[in-house]
Parts: sequence; structure tokens; C-alpha cells
Amino acid sequence: MNYWKPILLLGALLTATPAFAASWLTDLSAAQAQAARENKTVLINFTGSDWCGWCIKLKQEVLSQPEFEAFADKNLVLVEVDFPKRRPLSPAQQKINAGLASQYRVDGFPTLVFLNAQGNEVRRGGYQPGGVKPFVQSLAKFIGAPAAPPAGMVVTARAKPPEPPPPLFGGAPAAPPQRFTDLVLKNISGTKDRRFALLNNQTLTAGETARVKLEDKEVRVRCLEIRERSIVVAVEGHEGSREIQLRE
Repeated sequence: MNYWKPILLLGALLTATPAFAASWLTDLSAAQAQAARENKTVLINFTGSDWCGWCIKLKQEVLSQPEFEAFADKNLVLVEVDFPKRRPLSPAQQKINAGLASQYRVDGFPTLVFLNAQGNEVRRGGYQPGGVKPFVQSLAKFIGAPAAPPAGMVVTARAKPPEPPPPLFGGAPAAPPQRFTDLVLKNISGTKDRRFALLNNQTLTAGETARVKLEDKEVRVRCLEIRERSIVVAVEGHEGSREIQLRE
């Protein structure tokens, strides 16, 4: 009977292992092609995986957690753009990563950039305290998809293939993109402690900076404060701050 104990223990461990394991790509073009086929959102993680403290915390607290991995399996295509100091990268990969950082104007780590199924940037952010649950809930609400079930319910959730997530912003058409001649505050959502503002084509939280489409160009906008029915922003190239009222 003793011979069976290791086998039974191994079987129990395998049963308890989460059914999801996040797969991180390094080829953005391949990721965008997959996202277009599967109607998913691309998450690009610009990171310094072996030296950046906030990057390491983000991975430990969110990106490596079963709840995030289960959500990502259904809704995201993951891309890692790494700038390690100790782990070697090929010269070709270093050049690709540097080009992506320049393309998406990344000036700090970690930076998370989200692209919709059409390849357009729809959101960006970084490390936020609170762990995996609020991160997944916020992202699920943003892209209109259900949050991942608890780890113990993962297998049950996989029994039925997931339906494609609905379009962003409650069904607003993704193409042709809306043309803006001014900064327009379209929506304020979230909780009192964690609010999101939809400014033209970008969703921002207080403290975030994003490039917002304006006519045929983009302007760099930093969200300074989100109020009850307005936001305060600083626009690159303009002195001072500006309050933008919520459009009825």
C-alpha cells in the first residue's frame, strides 16, 4: 500500500495545478494577428524583468496569479517587451524591443499598453497596488468581458468555450474611428477610490499620461484629477492645466 502513496500524492498535486498558464509572446505582429482572429485585446508589458522593482511586484502580485492567467486565456494576447540587465537577449530582439519602446513612447517601467483587435491603442497603465482581483475586475469592465473565476472553478469554466468579448465601450464601432477636433470627456466610471475617464479615444486614471487622438494627430495628455463630472488635465505644449467637463 505504501507504494501507492507517492502516486496518489502526485495525482493530487496535478489535480490542484491551475488549468491556465500565461503564454507571453515576443513577436507583436504575431500577437496582433492572433488578436484579430480571436477578437481579443493585446496586452504589451514593457518591463525590466530582473532589475525593476515595480515590474517584479507587478509580475508577482498580478501577472503570475492564476486569476489573471485564467482571464488572459479567454480575453488577452500577451506580449512581453523586456529590457533585462542580467538575462541575455539576442541583438535582434534588443533592437526590436527598443523599436517598440520608441514606437509606443515608453519612458518608464513597467508600462502596460493595451491594443484592441484592430491594433489601436486603447489604454495604458503601470503598477497599481491592490493585487490581482481589482486589476482583473477593472480590465474586465473596460473590455466588456467577465472576470476570471476563482482558481478552484477554473476547470468548470473551461467546459464551455467562451464567447468572444463584446466590442469596447459598450458596442461603439471600432472603424472608422471617430474624428475629434477638441478634447472631449465622454464618460467617467469606476469607484470613488478608482475612477476612469474616457477622453476622446483613451481611458485614463488620475496620474496617467496617454497620447490622445485629435484631428489627424495625437497630443500627449496627462490626467491630473478626476472629479465628479469633470477632469483636470495637462496638455503637452500648453502651459498650466485645463478642466474638461463631462459631455451630456
